Amino acid sequence: MQQSKFILFLSVLLLGLVTSCGSDDAENVSLAVTIEDQFVNLPSNVSVFFRVEDGAGNGVAGLTEDDFIIYENGSVISEFEATRKIQPNEQVFDYHITLMLDLSGSVLASENLAGLKQAAKSFIDEVVPSSEEPSAQAIKMDIWWFDGAENIKQLQAVSTSAVELKAAIDNISPQMSSDNSTNLYGAVIQGLEVANQKLTQTRNLDEIASSALVIFTDGTDQANRNTKGQALGAVANADRDISIYTIGLGGEIDEQVLREVGKTSFVSAANIGELLDSFREIGDLINGRANSYYLLEYCSPKRSGNNQLTIEVTKGTLVGRANTLFDASDFNGSCTLQ
Repeated sequence: MQQSKFILFLSVLLLGLVTSCGSDDAENVSLAVTIEDQFVNLPSNVSVFFRVEDGAGNGVAGLTEDDFIIYENGSVISEFEATRKIQPNEQVFDYHITLMLDLSGSVLASENLAGLKQAAKSFIDEVVPSSEEPSAQAIKMDIWWFDGAENIKQLQAVSTSAVELKAAIDNISPQMSSDNSTNLYGAVIQGLEVANQKLTQTRNLDEIASSALVIFTDGTDQANRNTKGQALGAVANADRDISIYTIGLGGEIDEQVLREVGKTSFVSAANIGELLDSFREIGDLINGRANSYYLLEYCSPKRSGNNQLTIEVTKGTLVGRANTLFDASDFNGSCTLQ
């Protein structure tokens, strides 16, 4: 589908118009609706790509067309006036997950390795769709690991296959590492570089993308190759479309550091028996975020001028909305949706 991006005003003005709620009833609005991108095509096709989050910043997945109301210039546009469809991210969005595993000596040389493998494979099953699911090509993962060495190492290249990713986890062995130290801060910095590279590659294809970095560790930085300040600086300066999650195991982690690094979410497991649930918890959060993106496509009844589009979302007692503008110049009545 050929689509051309449109911008009616300067980007600063447009961002100012995109809101998650109206000022008159802000107290009743509990969902955040964020417009990521928008397109217009003749004869009168309007497309808006957006995400929906709850008050805690968690993605809201599983919404259907019945959960949305569309307004133009403040008036409801019914399905009889404008053909429309709202669909989840399938085929219109790239969500990339980078899994970063601490394979320093304290993991590889202990009984925790088997539990880590089990938890990591469960995480893969949680977030990577099966080949039969519509979003199978939209969610991708690669796996990296770190020890005390200067550079992180790739365990598995980008894949949409859960089978392939889990096979890579099975191949982890105690002989992999020759440096028992832990270069945690370096892993944070380099992991963000990987996540940003994937975003850039997708955006260069003029496609919409988001990314998640998941870091597991059972300890603190010992290698001293980078400082905590450098690692936290990389987190603070990370692209807004990169979510960062951390998982800590055992009593030797620095919980405060992992909370600061894991700005999206941090979970901990006191022992290897709890690690599976910790990975699943992060998996649930990522699943919700990855599937909280939606594409609205509709045939506008407007035929001229600049117009305000409002998307209103309702889930139970929660409501959220976002506003943006589109130009209906030269629109006509021959619009269809594929």
